[in-house]
Amino acid sequence: MNKYIAEFYGTFLLLLSIVGTPFIMTGMNAPEYLTLLVIAIAASSILFCNISLFMKVSGAHFNPAVSLMMFLRGNLTFKDFSIYSLMQILGGISGVICVHLMFGESPITISQIDRSGTNILLGEFIATLGLLIVIIHGEKFLPSSIPILVGSYILSATFFTSSTCFANPAVTISRLFTNSGVGIDSSSILVFLIVEILAVLVVSKSIE
Repeated sequence: MNKYIAEFYGTFLLLLSIVGTPFIMTGMNAPEYLTLLVIAIAASSILFCNISLFMKVSGAHFNPAVSLMMFLRGNLTFKDFSIYSLMQILGGISGVICVHLMFGESPITISQIDRSGTNILLGEFIATLGLLIVIIHGEKFLPSSIPILVGSYILSATFFTSSTCFANPAVTISRLFTNSGVGIDSSSILVFLIVEILAVLVVSKSIE
């Protein structure tokens, strides 16, 4: 598979898991805590699967923050960083649209959920920082374990961060386009992107 298509497809599946799972759980009248648990399991499981399959195709980023970090560390060309980021965002938005169509909703519904609180932004910074540290040290010490390391981190960070661990600009942007419980409104997106990029800069500067 072409590396750019791999980044599109992997991010597409990631958003299917994040946005699609709540529709199933709502239909089952599941409590909020159980819905969050199942979202975390679905997202971490698909990441494990996708990273295992596509790590040797594209590097299996599925995340512009990861691609930016790899570019800043000299592991990715500017061309690949730019195309990866575009494909990740397009893949994520396509995933949201596909979920809505599968569940009989309008293709795009704009989120009204405000996530701009300082406490939530701190959680998002910690979530993104932790993910990037896992990836850097995983590549250095346990490269064959990257799929399980990333999957298990996302599963855990969904619960220990106040933001529920977006940790991914493509995920953040894509979730604007769903007015389900996992959405984020337009006023919160910019500050989320700022703290996610800040985490990239901190990790890239501090870890050699």
